[in-house]
Amino acid sequence: MKHLIPLLCCLLVAPTFTLSYAQTSFVYQNEEAQQVSILVEGTEYAMQSNGKGGFNITLPPLPSDLYQYCFMADGNRVLDPNNPLVMRDMMNYSNYFFTAGDTASLMQTQHVAHGTVEQVWYKTGGRTRRMSVYLPAGYHEANTFYPVLYLLHGSGGDELAWLELGRAAQILDNLIAQQKAKPMIVVFPNGNMYQDASPLYYDERKDGKVKWSDRDTRLSGAFETAFLDILNFTEDHYRAKKSKNARAIAGLSMGGYHAMHISHFYNSLFDYVGLFSPAFSTTYDPKTANTPNAQLSFPSNKNTPKIYKNVEKDLKTQFKTPPALYYIAIGQDDFLYPENVQFRALLDKNHYPYTYISTTGAHTWTNWRHYLIDFLPRLF
Repeated sequence: MKHLIPLLCCLLVAPTFTLSYAQTSFVYQNEEAQQVSILVEGTEYAMQSNGKGGFNITLPPLPSDLYQYCFMADGNRVLDPNNPLVMRDMMNYSNYFFTAGDTASLMQTQHVAHGTVEQVWYKTGGRTRRMSVYLPAGYHEANTFYPVLYLLHGSGGDELAWLELGRAAQILDNLIAQQKAKPMIVVFPNGNMYQDASPLYYDERKDGKVKWSDRDTRLSGAFETAFLDILNFTEDHYRAKKSKNARAIAGLSMGGYHAMHISHFYNSLFDYVGLFSPAFSTTYDPKTANTPNAQLSFPSNKNTPKIYKNVEKDLKTQFKTPPALYYIAIGQDDFLYPENVQFRALLDKNHYPYTYISTTGAHTWTNWRHYLIDFLPRLF
């Protein structure tokens, strides 16, 4: 990539260089490659050979944002050797760059006071599991008690996903520094009950196998039922306020599903609920799932996990004293959009108040970062 100012890739340390913009001209040198393209946020663009073993392209102007990309050399995925900025999505790695403007600047490490991130272990169901915790700047120097946001990842993610892909620490630092969001503790659990920690933890130690299927995790109710262990650990080990109006829970996709069901089951705990591109249904129909024919489904029978047995009854209880914010955001091209339309119809039918954000785009981190930027200033 040409004219790219490097950025030191540390979450919570001010960089030596600030990446304030990135031009959209790219060069890839590979004398053995016959065809090269660049894949940017799922869109593939052919690159032109310069006849000297190099391939060039200038992309159309891009709005202010963070963009993930890689090269495709003769059909093989290749990282940009000239760009040190790399992020992980499950076990796939991509380069990334920022374009100029306010939106992208919120996702970059700026010269502001920085919070800290800890990885901590808590006990639940006879196991020890890991979660990440963001503590706002000044936490260790004062005796202040803070509100808490529990921020949940989606399918294939883990307790690092919001920090790596979501740029949550940078977004929090910058919004808090601009006084657009209140200082808060943010807890990032691992929502995969078959994992005790991120696959990176196991890879580093070479012990244990990791699978990526989330079906059992999402529909078993195990994570939601055990969520009190996460909340109790947080309130026992950190200076966390312990009132409903100081607790928020939010998540993307599977994490939105978890947040929705945790908030209606433990309906006196959370005054702020954020659902980003959420799933809702507690059963899975392979014939219609992820299609325009998907149907909202909350069945209850003897095999239904307790947390899903009385969804609509629980919602009624939850909205007797409505949350200060019940926030739903989704892109119009998202495969979960039909289910979201039906869930909002259920809320409308019962006159339950909520805030709805409809955007362009699909089931992407681009949208989820934007939703987080919009959601945080609404809290507490």
